[in-house]
Amino acid sequence: MITLPENYASGLYSVGTETFSITDSERKEQLGGGDEPRKIPVRMYYPADKSETAGKEKARVFSERKLAAVGKAFHVRTMPAETLVADYYEGIPHAEGTFPLIVFSHGYNSYVEANTFLCIELASHGYIVASVGHAYEAVENDYEDGSFDLYDKTINKKMYAQGVFKAIMAQNKLLKAKLTPEQAYERFREFQNKHTPYIKGRLPEWRADALCAVNELKARYAEWLDFSNGIGASGHSLGGALAYNLCRNNEEFVCGINIDGGLFGDYENAAPMTRPFFQICCKENYNVETLPLLNTTAPVHYAVFGGMKHLGFTDAKFYLPKALSGKLDGLVMYKHLADIHIAFFDKYLKRVENISLSTGERDGVLYQ
Repeated sequence: MITLPENYASGLYSVGTETFSITDSERKEQLGGGDEPRKIPVRMYYPADKSETAGKEKARVFSERKLAAVGKAFHVRTMPAETLVADYYEGIPHAEGTFPLIVFSHGYNSYVEANTFLCIELASHGYIVASVGHAYEAVENDYEDGSFDLYDKTINKKMYAQGVFKAIMAQNKLLKAKLTPEQAYERFREFQNKHTPYIKGRLPEWRADALCAVNELKARYAEWLDFSNGIGASGHSLGGALAYNLCRNNEEFVCGINIDGGLFGDYENAAPMTRPFFQICCKENYNVETLPLLNTTAPVHYAVFGGMKHLGFTDAKFYLPKALSGKLDGLVMYKHLADIHIAFFDKYLKRVENISLSTGERDGVLYQ
């Protein structure tokens, strides 16, 4: 577990937050046992003037219902204080001016606030970040009308086509193999088609969630959003795979970052990638994350974190033991994660000149 200073957002701005939800009447919900229209929850993180925060209380991260659901899902009885109240404020005025948009997406069976620290840091450096949730595929989602949904446990029966044991055995064999990037991607492509076609098949729905959120943002926040250079994408796990998918398939998304997500999706006959991309991975997951290195005409950046586990790239670093989140010091990990995002998006989304992204090795993190 880690301890953050009380005021950790390092940028020029304080950070405001607000939530809203969307009902997509053009799509019927496929999960949860109903056929109502698809709903999409969004949490916004945005720049605010520091003068607006004087005397105000910082916002709580979780609703009581979400706190209980996250604790149950991750087998945590008591959350550390750092996970409950963060360095941001509910509903304070937006800073004057317009700011680039980054769309963030959580991983499978995670939650909208799973990377609160990272989203706050980005907003403090002059970005508006929209963290998009996915109905019935998160631990819990809250909606504006007071309704909510929980993870649909029937998914567990669909997730592994050959059964969970065979999938784990095949995955472990793939991860431990010594392969070239080309060989690794081909083996992962075979793995997802055989063992996890359901997960691969959810990407179009998640992409539709993100695009629906962007359309709503254009209507609600037009006066604060700067689309002159396009939109950035980031996400963890399947949310990171979504970021790659958005950059490949939607012209508005001009650059993206995948935080340790296996690159699910059909790309073997795709045209070359034309958008700059940054792939972040823990060392043990490298073999399922080599696709960004292949079939691209754009700059590709890579960071391999030694001593890290998959869940450690989220705020779970606050409350999970090192056996599940990795041995790398939490503050060191978060500093690298934030620095990568800020430098990458400053370079390719804000188009700031003379930014060089890291190369070499520091703190057990290999940049290439």
